[in-house]
Amino acid sequence: MRKGVRALLLAYLATAALSASVLAAAVARTFSKPHAADPAIDFNAALALFAASLSVVGSTFAAGWALRSVASAGFAAAAEKPEVATWMLIMGGLAEGIAIYGLLVAILIITRL
Repeated sequence: MRKGVRALLLAYLATAALSASVLAAAVARTFSKPHAADPAIDFNAALALFAASLSVVGSTFAAGWALRSVASAGFAAAAEKPEVATWMLIMGGLAEGIAIYGLLVAILIITRL
C-alpha cells in the first residue's frame, strides 16, 4: 500500500476506534445505572452518535481520496493544456462536496434524537 493510503486508513481506523470506545462507555453507563437520575447517554443515542461519526469519517475519507485523484490528474492536464485549470478547480469543489454531504447526514442523524 502507498503511504498516503496507509495514513488515511490509519486515521479512519483511529476515529472508528474512538467512536467505538465512546459507544462502549455509553453502554456501560446505561447498564450500570438503569434507573439513575443522571443524564447518561442511552444505547440508542450512543448508536446514533456512532453512526454520525462514521458518516463524517467515511465521507471525509472519500473526499480526500477524490480530491487527491482530481489534483494529481488536474495538474498533469494543466501542464499540457493551461485552459483546463478552471475545470480542475470545479472538479475539486465537487470532490469537497462529498464531505459536506457526510456532515449533513450526520446532522440529520443527530437531530433525530
